[in-house]
Amino acid sequence: MRPTVVTLPLGARRYNVVIGASHLNTLPAWLRRSGLVGDPVIVTNPVVWRRGGPAMLRALRRGGFQPRLLLVPDGERAKSMPQLTRLLQRLASLDGAGRQLFVVAFGGGVVGDLAGLAAALYRRGVPYVQIPTTLLAQVDASVGGKTAVDLPHGKNLVGAFHQPRLVFIDLEWLATLPDRQWRTGLAEVIKCGVIQDRTLWRYLETHRRDLLARRPAALQTIVTRAVRVKAGVVARDEREVTGLRAVLNFGHTIGHAIEAATHYGTAYTHGEAIAVGMSAATALAVRLGLCAPSVERELNDLLRAYGLPTTARGIRPAAVLAALAHDKKARAGRVRWVLPTRIDHVIVTPDVPAALVRAVVAERVHR
Repeated sequence: MRPTVVTLPLGARRYNVVIGASHLNTLPAWLRRSGLVGDPVIVTNPVVWRRGGPAMLRALRRGGFQPRLLLVPDGERAKSMPQLTRLLQRLASLDGAGRQLFVVAFGGGVVGDLAGLAAALYRRGVPYVQIPTTLLAQVDASVGGKTAVDLPHGKNLVGAFHQPRLVFIDLEWLATLPDRQWRTGLAEVIKCGVIQDRTLWRYLETHRRDLLARRPAALQTIVTRAVRVKAGVVARDEREVTGLRAVLNFGHTIGHAIEAATHYGTAYTHGEAIAVGMSAATALAVRLGLCAPSVERELNDLLRAYGLPTTARGIRPAAVLAALAHDKKARAGRVRWVLPTRIDHVIVTPDVPAALVRAVVAERVHR
């Protein structure tokens, strides 16, 4: 099975997303093809490193690179200003006269966000590579150039746009991904089908057995199509200037509010919260007359087929509504909602009555 390549056409900053299975031996050639020379500094966490570190080292060394390793903590706690400062200081300690460094973000979305922001800041920007090891990172976080860390006031409040030189996806990493993390990534794949890709949506409907078994051919199909959706949006609105990139936030308005209401803990993964958010946003669209009730039924059926929730329990609806009031993507105090009109098309609108939002949140979120 040959790798597929999706190119983000960003002018001089264009780069490839290479998607294949068991092709780590080709990484050095892709690094050179992307213009990367010097010493790769691998940023990862202990969990990922134990699982894939030895193979990564062998591949890079056989390809003539001399990698260095920087470990960061596992989990969201790594996305902090103290950890960012520590990472920058460690990059500086590895640097020197005549030395060329590039960063390799090897892990999930947390590692990619932290390492990407460090690469954006160090020496006002050094090259970096994304090697995402979770489905969520492969189809979402690694593509598009958003990097960030959290503050006590909220998630991703300190960040920068810094595009990678290469995104290298090996589907083999997904084989040992815990089931819950696997399903959380599927939520973002489903989102891509709703916002722009009916073919992807139908594939998810008809290849459920292959996908739940994580068969490589099926994985390559959905990851490639989801990456193409995101790449196409990012290419037309890289820095969220035109508003087009907002379509990628389908399900994220209420989803992020659920994450905030549960203090970004373990009650709901990102994908689980987004699944509830997509179901709620579609319910809003139906009640506003933007889409047929059949769209809501189709979406809820597909989410449940992949073990994703359509309601959230153990949360006060008032806490979700309070978090919505602080949505960082609001404009002039008005939340911008991404709502489907059919499978493969969404609109962005602030025109959703507050009473309707309260009613849908009360239905979807239970104490």
